Amino acid sequence: MAKNLYIDIDGVILTRGGMPALHLDEFLKYALSNFTVMWLTSRCNGDAKYTINYLSKFLQAETLLLLKKVKPTNFILDKTEAIDFNSNFFWLDDDLFDTEKKTLNRHKKFESWIEVDLIKNPNQLLDLVNCKFQFN
Repeated sequence: MAKNLYIDIDGVILTRGGMPALHLDEFLKYALSNFTVMWLTSRCNGDAKYTINYLSKFLQAETLLLLKKVKPTNFILDKTEAIDFNSNFFWLDDDLFDTEKKTLNRHKKFESWIEVDLIKNPNQLLDLVNCKFQFN
């Protein structure tokens, strides 16, 4: 089974103030070497070039090179439309719609969502690397 990691931008890659999350490069290196990493953000819409262009306003060139390896996804309303529920996955996001939570529950995958709160824990991305989040 595939090991997918879906990541949002706002509140995960960037803080709510538009600053890069702490330990972002270390997190990305770990994630890209252990998962198939995919965007799950309204800032993608099936085209990662748009996503990278947006992020280039906030991130260093080295970080952008890592992010160019993240695969695009597309959805219309709920992000869960882009998730492959037949694969093991983690989803890093700061906030989900109730409909997205219901979809995760319906597929018995609610525990796959990792709530990222960079205000409460600015080092959360490093914590994820250190705990070696992985599938059993």
